[in-house]
Amino acid sequence: MRKYPLIIDCDPGVDDIIAILVAHSKQEFDIKAICSVSGNVGIDLTTHNAQLMAGLLGLDCIVAKGAEKPIIKKAQSVTVVHGLDGFGNCANAFSDDKLSKLSDLSAIEVVREILMESSEPIYIAATGPLTNIALLLSTHPEVKSKIAAISIMGGGINIGNATPCSEFNYFTDPEAAYIVFNSGVKLMMCGLNVTLKATLTDIELNEMRKFHNTISDTIVKIISTYAANDAAIHDPCAILAITNPEMFEYKDQYVQIDIRDGITQGMSYVDEVHNLNKEPNCRVFYDIDREFFRKTIVQSVNI
Repeated sequence: MRKYPLIIDCDPGVDDIIAILVAHSKQEFDIKAICSVSGNVGIDLTTHNAQLMAGLLGLDCIVAKGAEKPIIKKAQSVTVVHGLDGFGNCANAFSDDKLSKLSDLSAIEVVREILMESSEPIYIAATGPLTNIALLLSTHPEVKSKIAAISIMGGGINIGNATPCSEFNYFTDPEAAYIVFNSGVKLMMCGLNVTLKATLTDIELNEMRKFHNTISDTIVKIISTYAANDAAIHDPCAILAITNPEMFEYKDQYVQIDIRDGITQGMSYVDEVHNLNKEPNCRVFYDIDREFFRKTIVQSVNI
């Protein structure tokens, strides 16, 4: 079976936690590292949650701490969505001996080292603000040829959740998103147009409850905190787009990010009618097979 070497750059965050779980449960991935970034909650909490999830799953990968704030803007968080701890208010159920060891190197140093030492290109799944990725590409442009693709949960077409126009990850660090989309690296974008269709219902939660293991019980609890029935679980889409693109509808498009102050800051402009006459710089995902998504999430907790 082909193994996709993978680095996960994330801001856990309930749906980031589920994305890590999905990547682990799918045998196609060789997870090289999990890197934290400030986003859904502050950097100390996202780092702790990355360590905790890696430890609970027994992952043999590096966990590294990333950027504590966006390139220009101030850090913000959405604890009302993800719980005060970013782990659905469940992190304190686990002792510190469950935490995976944290690297002494920064996330940027870890990712650069992994990329440059790899004999094959590596995929990056970015499910938080793109701060780490932008800083990596800006300071170490030599790594670009070592990246197979960056699969991003972020953006949207004429839709937002941080503002009427802008999705949270891009709005949190628009300059980082701008840098990444102008980097020349192969990009895949799972924006709100697709991720809002990636939902779970009480039917799936009840199926998960039947497994009665630490992971399934924890995931059910944090999803219950995260949202009510028909919750959108955004971030696993960036994982599944790598291994199962046939389960999505997608089109190669030119995408640009608005970094101007105002209501459109962080907006992802997708040139669907080719007004700019630019070559596509991103594979944009529009729809997902919901039945496939729901089955995948349920199966991921049966470990």
